Amino acid sequence: MDQDRDYDRDMDQDRDYDRDMDQDRDYDRDMVQDRDYDRDMDQDRDRDRDYTTTDSMDRDQDRDQLRAHDQDKDQDRDRVQDRDQLHVTDPASLRDEDIYGSTMMTEEELRLYRNQLMNMETVEAREQYQIKHEAKMQERAQLQGKDLVPPGQGPIYGGELMTVQERNEYREQLRHMNSDEERDKFQARHQEQMNLRAKALELDIEEAE
Repeated sequence: MDQDRDYDRDMDQDRDYDRDMDQDRDYDRDMVQDRDYDRDMDQDRDRDRDYTTTDSMDRDQDRDQLRAHDQDKDQDRDRVQDRDQLHVTDPASLRDEDIYGSTMMTEEELRLYRNQLMNMETVEAREQYQIKHEAKMQERAQLQGKDLVPPGQGPIYGGELMTVQERNEYREQLRHMNSDEERDKFQARHQEQMNLRAKALELDIEEAE
């Protein structure tokens, strides 16, 4: 009987031991799962942070491009407004650079131009005189093979890849456009043409600006 009790006791101890071992294994498995879960969560957070950072950088870049585009449009609009104001501005206040074709005029011609405008009594008369003056400067630029840069206009994209006549025609077309949308489309088409021309000549467009 004593042997039976000892045997039963040993069996109970073995079962307790096995149960404890099972619990330990379950605990270890749970710990591993918890660590795997935590690692996955950390990776997800890292990916989210990287995505957020990249997305934020993309938004910042897009915002900067839009801001630069808006600034260019504002500058173009200001240049057009400045050009229109030349028809009503007091001639005595006109600077040389505000006069169409001033780089091809002598000091005497600039002085006479101002005096002629000052002696005209109406805005309409001044505008007619300016129109004739512009036609004269365009003819002079063509005969002399010179660039005619209207007041307020800057460098032309890809200008070095263009002939003098092409540059002057470009400036005149841009000068007589009445809306930002029209100017934007015109400049976009021009840039595409210059990029194609630069590619055909195996040049970087930066070299041609």
